[in-house]
Formats: sequence, C-alpha cells, structure tokens
Amino acid sequence: MSIRFVLTCVVALACACLSLSAIAHAEDLRAARSEEHALSSLAAQSSVTLNETSGLARISFDIAPGARAEAVELVLVARPVSPQSGGRLQVSVNRGRSVTLAPQPENFEARFALYADSLREGRNTLNLNFDAAGEDGWVIDAEASRLRVSVAPAAGYSSLSDVEAALGADFAAPRRIFIDAGQAGTQAVPVSALTAQGLALRMGEAPILVSERSVAELTVRAVADPAAATPAVTLTGEDEIQLSATDSAALIAAARLFAARSMDGQDRRFGAAQALSAARLVRDTGFETTGANADLETLAGFGAPFGAEQGIATAVVFTDTDPQARLAALAVVGRAAIASGSAWIYGWFGEDIDAAPASHHRMVLGPLSTMDSRLLAAAPAEMRAATDAARARLPRQRRHFGSAAYADDTVGPLAEIAGIAAIYEDTSGQTVAIITSPDGADFARAARRLARSSLWNGMEGQAVLWDASAVTAFGPTSGPAFSREAFVVFLRDNDRYVALGAFSLAMLLLLSGSAVNRSASRRV
Repeated sequence: MSIRFVLTCVVALACACLSLSAIAHAEDLRAARSEEHALSSLAAQSSVTLNETSGLARISFDIAPGARAEAVELVLVARPVSPQSGGRLQVSVNRGRSVTLAPQPENFEARFALYADSLREGRNTLNLNFDAAGEDGWVIDAEASRLRVSVAPAAGYSSLSDVEAALGADFAAPRRIFIDAGQAGTQAVPVSALTAQGLALRMGEAPILVSERSVAELTVRAVADPAAATPAVTLTGEDEIQLSATDSAALIAAARLFAARSMDGQDRRFGAAQALSAARLVRDTGFETTGANADLETLAGFGAPFGAEQGIATAVVFTDTDPQARLAALAVVGRAAIASGSAWIYGWFGEDIDAAPASHHRMVLGPLSTMDSRLLAAAPAEMRAATDAARARLPRQRRHFGSAAYADDTVGPLAEIAGIAAIYEDTSGQTVAIITSPDGADFARAARRLARSSLWNGMEGQAVLWDASAVTAFGPTSGPAFSREAFVVFLRDNDRYVALGAFSLAMLLLLSGSAVNRSASRRV
C-alpha cells in the first residue's frame, strides 16, 4: 500500500467528517431571519449626543444562545449640534472593524453594513465613537435609527438557563410559543394565564401565542405525572418545557413556580429546592404610585390595582372560549404583568364571572356580545360613548331579511380592528376593568394589537377606543347624549323602523293630498 494512497484516504475521511459536522450544525439552526430594533428600545433613551466631552456611546444588545449571526446593518439618523459640526463618526460592533463616516454639518440618514464576523451569541455592544479636533458634535436620533441583524436562531436549547436567556434576547429569541394546558383539567385557565405572564416577564413583551405546535419555536406543556415528587419545571426536549405535578390540581403550583422565579443558572430541572435560592422573576416598571386609582393610565403604567401583592385580590375572567380570542386575551394578561412588574401568582383566573370572588378586583376580557349585562349596565357613560363611536366607525352589517327574521353576517377573518377598554369602581368599591370589542369587530386581532404595540401606553381616563394605529380617550364630555355618533348608531340599529315610519308618513301625506284635492273639486 503506497503512502500516496494512505494520504488520499486520510484526506477523504477528514473531508467527510467536516461535511457531517457542517450538516449536523446546520440542523441545529433554523432558517435565518432579519430582525430590526430602534436604538431607542436598546438604549432606553430617545437621543444620544456625541461631542468632545462625551465622544463614545455604547449600546448593548443580546443575541440568543446557539444562534449564528450572518449580517448586521445600521440605519443612522443624526443632526448637527451646530453649523460647526464635523469630524468623523466611527461605528463598530464589539471589538471588530469600524465603519467611518465624515458627514457635512447637516441632517443626514445613512444606511450601511457593519462587519458581522465579530458578532457572538449573548451580549454584544454597538460602539458609536466621535473623533474630532475642535469641531462640534452630533445628536443621534435613537428613535429613528435602527439596528438590523440577520441571524439564524438555534433549533433547541440545552438548559433552562439558555431558554431564559433566549426569551430575553433582542435577536433570535423564540417569538411564537405554544401553550398546552390540556392535562391541567379545571386548572387549565390559571395554568395558561400564569404561563403567559411568566413568558411575558422574561421576554419584556407580550408573547405571540399560537394554536398549533407545528409553527411554534417553543412549547410549554403542562403534564400530570403521578411519578412527579414535587411540582417542577423541566426541559424535556430541545424546544419544550414541561410543567409537571402529581395531578392536574397540583399543576397550578408548577405554573406559579414558572411565573414567580427566574431560571437563570438552572440546568434541565427546576423544582422547589432550586427555587429557594433562585431570584424572583420581576421587571422594573419605571413607574411609581402611592395609590390605586381607577383609571386606565394607572392600569397601563403599573397594572394597579390588579398587580398589588402579586394579584392576591384580583380575579381575571375570560368570557370567550374561541381559541384565537383566548390566546389574544392571554397576551393582554401577559402585557399587564409586565406593567405590574411581576406575575399575579395569587390571582383567580376563570371563565365564569359568578364564580369569581366578590371581594376581588375584576378584569374581564372578551367580545362585547359575551359580556355580562350587569357589567355593561354599571359601566361609566364614557364606555357607552366609546361603544357608540366604535359602532359608527365599523362598516354597516349586511342583513338578510326573511318573512319574519333576519341574520347578521358573522365576524370574518379580516374584520375591523376596533377595541374598547373601560375601568370603574363598582358599588362595593372594587375596581372593574373591561377589555372588549364591539359587534362587527374582531376581538382577537384588537386584543393582540393592544398587547403588542405602543397602543397599550396610550390608554388613559375611564374609557378608550383603539383601532390599528391610534387610541382615542373618552372623558366626561367627549360623548354627549345626542352626539352625531349616537344618532348614526340609532339609525343603523333601527333602520327597519325608520323606513317603516318614512313609508307611513309618505302614505299619510299622499292620502291627505288626495282628500284635499277631492274637497277642492267639490267646491268648484
């Protein structure tokens, strides 16, 4: 056997091993996707000033564990401090090579690629450096400037700590999540709600909850396992977390564990013993309050009064059993937990408002048609004004008349986004919050839009109406009893009677005219 033949075999074997390794690594990653964030969301400030005294700004961002970054791009929007602004702006990622700009003293917007070879999973830093000798500096518009990273997310995770880090990452985080609480039985609603709140607190935003596991990037499953010694959170697959307990009734304890304690530093199992030394799962709301005012701004700002003492005096009622409506309502509850700073682990969650504790504050979510009439009767006048305005905005429903009845079209998949939120105190002094949508609108789309956009922060006063892009607040004088919107709604709701009245009036005038003509003929 010649030496050349042996060397050829060794080289071929090495190439085959490298190919198999590359294929295995490719299978560990999902398809690359491009994600974009405003610098203001990463730096928590609306502008960044660079000058000779503060010539360096560092903006941190996180890439999920196991992900592979392929490209990075920056859209930089800036304005000069003065007509003497100049110098050079150097932009880099981590300790990588920099891109240099030499702008003229005028407003500019620059889009350019950065060197992606220095990107890594975990914490990264975008460096903005001002280099000048005597020139004035620049003000970076952080709200208009955007960082875009093309990254292939990991297809799975090796520990609960990695899952937690991935959920909180700015790029390549698992966005679409499937919650399976079927085995929780009567505890399915609270288990789902607490799971949604635990996810939202880790992500810093309301999760995108999906109804099919096949499209999910992460699955959270509740499992009743008689062999489970204590309630626990376990990583049972590369992209599956399992909440386990001995029976369905005990699964609520596992859900509370998931929603109350951080899994940072945990391996594949997180139980009561590990929870003793684990940090609380909390977020800084950035708001302070000394009371629990019954207004929507207080609810949006820090979840009060529902989040007080982790929801010990709170009842959340889901009025619609439609799967999409339920998932959207869970997203709203997740957003409310972010406002509160912690999950409502001691709250009551259910579907029957009559079963909710009478001494609790109540948050009720669902379409207007599923709401308890007693809640609507007690709602403030502002909610009725918002409802009238919403109905006036919606396209008129087509009616099909039969011999004695008619039927309205059902809400289609492209129905209007229109939602109503209201808050008030009932006769017992408890706060009631209603998140709903009028007839003809899609509650699921409206609720998701509220939970996952800045519309949430626009809520104020006693009642608001929102659509896809704006929030309209209703105060004591915004909806007068004889408003144009109320008149239009009255005509639409009673068009048959209006038509009948007009026809009767026309016939009366016709008969009166005929009688007058006959009387005049006799006189002649």
